[in-house]
Amino acid sequence: MADILGQIATKVGTEISLLSGRVSALELSDSYSETTYSSGLISQINTWSTSAKSDLIQTKSFTYTNGLLTQVVVADGSSVTELTQAFTYDSDGNLESITKDFA
Repeated sequence: MADILGQIATKVGTEISLLSGRVSALELSDSYSETTYSSGLISQINTWSTSAKSDLIQTKSFTYTNGLLTQVVVADGSSVTELTQAFTYDSDGNLESITKDFA
């Protein structure tokens, strides 16, 4: 069971890294991010151009079902969705698939 969870964690981490790589062009080197949590899980990451938070660059929203990450949506500062990733799991909680929709 631990091997399966490790494989899932590795795959999810890889996919999130790819997501971060795709949207890194939107982020400025001097950007400022705030993370919001709900029930101990990351629910949103907002990134602004500076710590003054006057210009929102990007929002990442995370959705969970029964504690499992089921969706990540990346939107630009105007709330235009650029990427949606959906994660599906089998009845044992093992990651089955990841779909990506580039808007």
